[in-house]
Amino acid sequence: MEIVNLDTVKQIGTEYGWPEDQLESALATSIRLNYVERDQLVEADVNLELGSITARRRTGHGERGHWVDIEKPMLPTVKQLIEVMELLQYGDGAPGRILEGVVAGYRDGGVIYRVQENLLLVPENLLSVMDYHNRPELGKTQVLALCASKDRESGMRIATRRGREFVASLTECYYPGCISGIWMGASNSWAVIRMSAEDMSAWLENDGVNIKHLQDVLGLRRITLLPEGITDDDQENRDSELKHFINNAWRDCRIRQMEPELIEIVTPVDQRDPRKLRTFTSMLKKIAPEREQQIY
Repeated sequence: MEIVNLDTVKQIGTEYGWPEDQLESALATSIRLNYVERDQLVEADVNLELGSITARRRTGHGERGHWVDIEKPMLPTVKQLIEVMELLQYGDGAPGRILEGVVAGYRDGGVIYRVQENLLLVPENLLSVMDYHNRPELGKTQVLALCASKDRESGMRIATRRGREFVASLTECYYPGCISGIWMGASNSWAVIRMSAEDMSAWLENDGVNIKHLQDVLGLRRITLLPEGITDDDQENRDSELKHFINNAWRDCRIRQMEPELIEIVTPVDQRDPRKLRTFTSMLKKIAPEREQQIY
């Protein structure tokens, strides 16, 4: 049987950031649950690449009877599919799993989230920089990632909304296959993301609306993009990426000299804020640790 609303199903998967095999499993589970309500045992296999579903059911109740092929299985509504996906979203609670949670309260500087029937705690040191300075309102929906640990006093699972792993995994959910490098700086409030020039152009369309949305979702103050080098020369690619970083991160800087083990930069005299310079040079060191910096 063909999946009638295949495009809709794939669009839902894209919005949730799910790979096709995970989406296939969710759709098959939705079909089985449709029949469970009718006290029927059904197995279903979904193939999104072919846009097909094969299903069979027992002729009797429970495990009695023979398996019979179903020509036209009952398909779930979009609402039913999303409900199953949200149920599976928490899954086995594996560390790193990306979840959507609703702000349910506050505790010791941290934020408590409700994910379906579960309460999770994002402690103060794992809040995003934006959340740390401005606590999210009750009822607001935010994205978080599960950690392996639990809060000793309450027993709640701990989640996080900051750090390189959180930013990288969530960005990959929104834009699969785009990222080839990511660096975090300024106390995890600044992300530098490397990608192809084509992907970078798409991210910057409509006055950078995608970047602004991702900053809000991630709770970051700044995202800087830099295009991958495209030549066969690794050193030339490294130089190109470094030049783009400097231009995008601090446009008024001037590169005096660039060697494989050295970079000399002249900063604007009227913009030598010690904090800004420290943040800039720290990120530069993360992106190019092999080069000695000389700043003028």
